[in-house]
Amino acid sequence: MRVLAALIATLLLVAAGCNKRTKLQTKEAVQAAIESHLKQRPNVVMANMDLEVGEVKFAGDTAEAEANFRSKQSPNLLVGVHYRLRLAGDHWQVESSTPSGGMGGNPHGGGAAPAPAPTAAESPLKSSH
Repeated sequence: MRVLAALIATLLLVAAGCNKRTKLQTKEAVQAAIESHLKQRPNVVMANMDLEVGEVKFAGDTAEAEANFRSKQSPNLLVGVHYRLRLAGDHWQVESSTPSGGMGGNPHGGGAAPAPAPTAAESPLKSSH
């Protein structure tokens, strides 16, 4: 009888742990972690932009997320960022972030990435007038 009670208690603990992890494997939980990470950065003004979390991939205790930051003043201005997160107890923590596509501004400060130099075909023609 004790063995059966111990087995049931173990199964309940495992089920509770799985349910907890399932609740954490949501786009909303990842977005909350990214927002929390950004609030700790003094050079980021979230009031000027909207955060849109796109695709999120979960793999055990890690997650990869694609996020877009859209300017509230210029809605056509969009910066994509790839985030790597790690599960830390009952919440996600951002481990690293990189601009998506390797181009564009950095919403975490540090200035914008330099623009590539134009090729000869892209250089504007000089007028002799």
